[in-house]
Amino acid sequence: MWALGALLALGACDPQPPMSTKTLQQPSQVTQTVRMGEYRVAPGDKVRVVVLSDTELSGDYEVDSTGVIAPRMAGRVSVVGMTTAEIEAMLRDRYRADGLLRNPKLTVDLTARRPFYIHGEVSRPGPFPYVSGINVVQAVTIAGGYTRRASKTRITVKRFNSTAGEEETVTEDTPVGPGDVIFVPERWF
Repeated sequence: MWALGALLALGACDPQPPMSTKTLQQPSQVTQTVRMGEYRVAPGDKVRVVVLSDTELSGDYEVDSTGVIAPRMAGRVSVVGMTTAEIEAMLRDRYRADGLLRNPKLTVDLTARRPFYIHGEVSRPGPFPYVSGINVVQAVTIAGGYTRRASKTRITVKRFNSTAGEEETVTEDTPVGPGDVIFVPERWF
């Protein structure tokens, strides 16, 4: 009789996923890039352009869905995939070439990274502002925690820079990058 109870209890547990190269994979390129300070701008990011020699040219801009910002007097410029230093150099060249500023002195700062997304068995699924250095369990906490049906062992992440919708099985300690999509599945009963 107790053996039957033990089998039923064991059957209700969520099994461990099989170990694979995806499970043990190193952090994605996005996560490594964030750590190294070479963050590449993408849609949803927000940047601040400060032109020291002409404050009227300064402003805050969100990178639109096409990867473009429109700084004052510079027109629409594509910044997707660029670092803030590359954007600074491009804007200096643009202001100089257009004859607006002879020796432009400006800075570009990242003010907000694109959000991460979480769906599945969490209390409040949806997009959330990215917090530097966040991992999966912290992201789940921001989303209100697990529901009682959540599987904590089969969580997957689709990295922002992944191709063809690849997902990797992750642990609660896995780093999350800006734009990543986290999925918490339902437990198997």
